[in-house]
Amino acid sequence: MFRILKNPSFDFMRHRKVLLSVSAVLVVVSVVLLVTQGLNQGIEFAGGTQLRFKFADAPDIGQIRQTLVAAGLSGQQVTTIGDPADNEVVIRLPASGDTAADEAQSTQALEALYTQFGLRDDDHSADLNVVDSATLVQRLEGVAGSPAAAQELADAILAKRTDVAIFTSIDDLRDVPGLTAAALDVLQSDMTIGPFAQRSRSYVGPAVGKELINKTIAAIVGSLIGMLLYIWIRFQLQWGFAAVVALTHDTLITLGLFALFKQEMSLAVVAAFLTLVGYSVNDTVVVFDRIRENLRNRGSETVQETINRSINQTLSRTLITSGLTWIVVLAL
Repeated sequence: MFRILKNPSFDFMRHRKVLLSVSAVLVVVSVVLLVTQGLNQGIEFAGGTQLRFKFADAPDIGQIRQTLVAAGLSGQQVTTIGDPADNEVVIRLPASGDTAADEAQSTQALEALYTQFGLRDDDHSADLNVVDSATLVQRLEGVAGSPAAAQELADAILAKRTDVAIFTSIDDLRDVPGLTAAALDVLQSDMTIGPFAQRSRSYVGPAVGKELINKTIAAIVGSLIGMLLYIWIRFQLQWGFAAVVALTHDTLITLGLFALFKQEMSLAVVAAFLTLVGYSVNDTVVVFDRIRENLRNRGSETVQETINRSINQTLSRTLITSGLTWIVVLAL
C-alpha cells in the first residue's frame, strides 16, 4: 500500500492534555463568536431579494450604498463577488413579507442605479445591456426581413450578452451569428451601451428561509444520530459518544471561522458542512477500527500506547484522503 510516511512514530498521546486544552479553547471561542456575531446568512436563509450586476468599469461600492440609501432602501447590503477585476456586485435587499413590495424594491434599486449613472427613463428600453427580447425584436423587424428572422437575431444577441455578461461597446456584437450590416447600423443608431448589466435576480421569502434553516438543522442532527447509532452497533456506545464529540468539535470550530470572517452561509456551504461531517465520520471509523484490532493483540502495551500506534498506522491514509480533497478544493 502506498504510504506518504514510512513507519511514523509521532507521540500524539503524550501531548493530549495540551491539545485537548487548545481544542476546548477554540470551541469556546467559536461558540462566543456564534452567539455574539452570528452567521452571515445568505439569502436562502435570511430571505429577501438578491440582485447581481456586472459593471463595465470598477464600481464605487460606497457610492452605490449611498445611492440606495437615498432612494429609501434601508437595510441593503452591497458587496463585490468573485475576482475584483470582474467588476461584479451583489445587492441584497431584506424581505418585507410582501411579494409585491419586494418586487417594487428590486425595481427601485435598478432605477436608483440608473439615476446614479445619469441615465434617463427613456434610456432603459434602449440599453443593450438591459433590453428584453420583445423590445429588441421590435427594433430589428425593419431590417431583419420578417418577425421570425428578427426573433432569431434577437435571441442570438441575448445569447451573446449572456456569454459575455456585459456589452462594453457595439463591437462586441460584430460576431453575433446572422447580424447584418443594416442590423448593426440600427443597433448603433437606436440603442445605447449602458454601464452595467443585471446578471440575475432571485427572491426567497422569509417562510422559505425559515424552512431551509429547520431542514439544515434536521440534516445535521440526523447525521449525528445516525453516526452515533452506527458506531454503537459497530463498536461500543462510548466510542460513539467520543466520535460525536470529535465531530461537534470540527463543526463548531469551522462555524466559528465563518462567524469570525463574516463568510456567507449559503446552501452550498451547508453541503460543504455535510461533506465535512462525512469525512470526519469516515476517518473516525477507520481509526477506531484499527484501535479495536490493536487492542486485541496489544500484549504489554498500555491503552495510550495502543491508541498512539493506531493513529500512526492510519496517518498516511488520513493524509492521502484529506490531501486529495484539499487539491480538489483548491481547484474549485
